[in-house]
Amino acid sequence: MYVGRSYKLIDFALWSRRSVIYMVVVSGLAVAAYRLPGIAGFSVPWSVVLVLGTTVSLVAGFKNSQVLTRSGEALQAFTQITASSRVWSNFCRDFLDAPTARQLIYRHIAWMTALRFSLRRPMPWESMGKAANIEYRRRYHIREDKGSLADELRPLLAEQTGKVLKSPQPALALLEMQSVQVNTLFKDAKLPPQIYVELTKLIRDFHDQQARCDRIKNNPYPRQYAIVSSMFVMIFCTLLPFGVVPVFAEMGKLGGVLGTVGIWLTIPFSTLLGWAYMSLDQVGESSANPFEGNANDVPISQISRDIEIELRAGLGEADLPKPLLPVNDIAT
Repeated sequence: MYVGRSYKLIDFALWSRRSVIYMVVVSGLAVAAYRLPGIAGFSVPWSVVLVLGTTVSLVAGFKNSQVLTRSGEALQAFTQITASSRVWSNFCRDFLDAPTARQLIYRHIAWMTALRFSLRRPMPWESMGKAANIEYRRRYHIREDKGSLADELRPLLAEQTGKVLKSPQPALALLEMQSVQVNTLFKDAKLPPQIYVELTKLIRDFHDQQARCDRIKNNPYPRQYAIVSSMFVMIFCTLLPFGVVPVFAEMGKLGGVLGTVGIWLTIPFSTLLGWAYMSLDQVGESSANPFEGNANDVPISQISRDIEIELRAGLGEADLPKPLLPVNDIAT
């Protein structure tokens, strides 16, 4: 997630430069076709371009609105995990002996770790493999790319690590282990009934939040809408210079400076308009999967680290992990 005041224009321009190059080339072809003997005057009626542009605006706006909703829901899920984690820690420390409380809290941190790694795994429809995103990712790093789940779980689970890693879904296995231990504590009369009910509700809430995250991770933004939106944007941007070129060609009849450069103004103005549309589509596409690790995604690594520091500090530990600070104004 970008946490600076605003993106720098030069950074955004470099990230989206491929659309600029495309528009320059297409605009040059439109000017050449308009002036080429044999097909001189070739253009697309402006009314066609206008109607298509209106349609594209509506479709792209709908797509970006839905993408924003997905990102907002992902952030809400981790906000709820943060709140529930604090309550879980308080109940464990207040109503259980220190070794048991520590075990339950450490296992909860392990659950967040397993969930984090699960949400970072690549999916076929995600956009991290695109050249622009690969280049931009060099400005920051994702914690999960430099470590493994096994290495992070061992300090938290000790001998239980192997059992968890054998599960096809480690995060769910950890929640099941939490539920089993809480039930055992209640049956052994080591946990008051009211607190047992509250801890059970918290485990259910963790299940709910993980299910929300899994739904967003495992189900892409409907591809029919995503593909149609991108396709319409590309068609519109391709036809745009061919509709604009007659307008600037008319300026050439005015004489003077405009008479010399009039038709060539098609290139910068078409490029500017096309870049705006293609950049909007690119932003929407790169924000559609809020857990993959793009610069605009939910910073699940930072959130998880902050929770871990808070929970371990509540146990009275002094040797705490360092916070994950933003790199180049990007929190991960």
